[in-house]
Amino acid sequence: MPKHIYSIAFVAAFLVCTLFALQACQRHPEPDTRAADEAAIRSAAEAWSKAILAKDLDQTLSFYADDAEYLPANRPTASTPAQRRQVWVEDYALPGFSSTEVTKKIEVARSGDLAYQSGTYVVTTLDSQGRSTQSTGKFIVVWKKQADGHWKAVADIDNADQ
Repeated sequence: MPKHIYSIAFVAAFLVCTLFALQACQRHPEPDTRAADEAAIRSAAEAWSKAILAKDLDQTLSFYADDAEYLPANRPTASTPAQRRQVWVEDYALPGFSSTEVTKKIEVARSGDLAYQSGTYVVTTLDSQGRSTQSTGKFIVVWKKQADGHWKAVADIDNADQ
């Protein structure tokens, strides 16, 4: 057999092996987990809302990441765990305090590590004569997937309508 046949066979074999190696090295896309992530965030948001209704301070605070910022309406930003605790202590101490949140939208990034939740809220308190008063507003919560796979709020922003 002529030597050039061996050379062609060698080159063909080399090209086939190279193609297989390149295909094996290609980055395979991560699975799309947005629907599952949205369901997890919706579940966490509902549990958070229940904790607020129950005035369960520790449970309320457990939904924040350690480095989260809470930007409550008409008050300074709470950037530390102690500051966030103080804001919620003050809210829970208001006579007749209750808060009801309604989620309007949850959007999860394709990357699967960040998401946002938007919605509305109604805060009810009692005035000095014992009459019920309500404050309405909007909110945005930015959620970040933590190393353990759980979602935590990294930014919580309230915006009063009045």
